[in-house]
Amino acid sequence: ELPPGKPMFRLSGRTLGLVGFGNIARQVAVRAAAFGMRILFADPFVQDGRLDIPGKKMGLHDLLGESDFVSLHPPLTPETRKMINDAALSHMKPSAFLINCSRGPIVDTDALCRALDAKKIAGCALDTTDPEPLPDPHPLRGRDNVIITPHVAWYSEQSLVGLQAGAPSEVRRVLSGEWPVNVVNRAVKGKT
Repeated sequence: ELPPGKPMFRLSGRTLGLVGFGNIARQVAVRAAAFGMRILFADPFVQDGRLDIPGKKMGLHDLLGESDFVSLHPPLTPETRKMINDAALSHMKPSAFLINCSRGPIVDTDALCRALDAKKIAGCALDTTDPEPLPDPHPLRGRDNVIITPHVAWYSEQSLVGLQAGAPSEVRRVLSGEWPVNVVNRAVKGKT
């Protein structure tokens, strides 16, 4: 039950910005487009127009400024650690929401708290945090514009069965001289 006075918006006509455009973000794009959302993405490794998936490529700060919802999907690397910091958050609309189902340290938690306190963004939904789990008490806890889940965005009964069946299958593939389905370092594929 929602408290009275909370605005509810339809997704159609809203803009979703995807930071990182790998397999998961691409599936999010397809589903969001089905709701009539405009899709933007920022990913230095993906060329615009090369995929049969909805979305327009743009720079990170432009994406942040145009998006109603920003969903984070990059891997955690030295370059992406705390990429959502004070400067990045200052580009977001005051009506925008940040969603992180990627890795907690991609978001500078202190900067996020400052942005929420100053109402620079409308709110956030975090499946991953930094630190993880968040201590209790923590400045992100207890806010009516913050949703925190315990790193379970991946979970379903079917995904658990898939993991249990998939791991041995991947081991068999590698031992048979085949490449795994999900190669972490794609640059080496085809070189060995």
